[in-house]
Amino acid sequence: MKLNKQNTPELVGEEGWKEINIPVSYDITKSFVAGGEADDRLKVKYFLNKNNKKVYARIYFGSATQGPPGYAHGGSIATVLDETMGIAAWIAGYTVVSIELSIKYKKMLPVNSLVTIEANIASISNRKVIAKAKMYDNTGTIFSISDGTYFKIQKEKFGDILNINAI
Repeated sequence: MKLNKQNTPELVGEEGWKEINIPVSYDITKSFVAGGEADDRLKVKYFLNKNNKKVYARIYFGSATQGPPGYAHGGSIATVLDETMGIAAWIAGYTVVSIELSIKYKKMLPVNSLVTIEANIASISNRKVIAKAKMYDNTGTIFSISDGTYFKIQKEKFGDILNINAI
C-alpha cells in the first residue's frame, strides 16, 4: 500500500478503471462524504470500469470515522455505499436521489482501513433505479453489501452537476 505525504493510503484505481471527475460546481470540498482536508476522516475516489460498466470507489476510513471503539461507524459505511450506488446511476444517465437503502453489515470494518466498493445498476422500472454494491478489502473480505432504490427526478434540479463523467 502506497502512502501519501499525510501517511494515508493513495487512492488509486486498477487497470481498466478511469477516475470519475466531479465538476467544480459541485464543490467537493463541502461534500459530506469527501470534503475537508483532515486526514483522519473519509477519503474517497471514484472510478468507472468501462468494460463491465461498474463504478468502483476506493475509500480510506480514518480514525474520525470511528463508531464502536476501533471500528468504522455504520453511518459512514452507509454513506459511501449510497453515494457509490448513486454515482453508478448518474454515470448510466439517470438523474436520481435515494429513497431506500438496505445494508447488511457482514463484518466490522477497522478504522484506518483501505477498502473498495463495487456498484452497478441491477434494474430499472419506470422512475425507479435499483443498484447493488459490496464493500471489500484487498484480501477479498466482504464487510458489507447493499441494495439501493433511487428515484429519477428532473435534470434541471441539479444544474452543472450533470457533467459528472469519467476521464
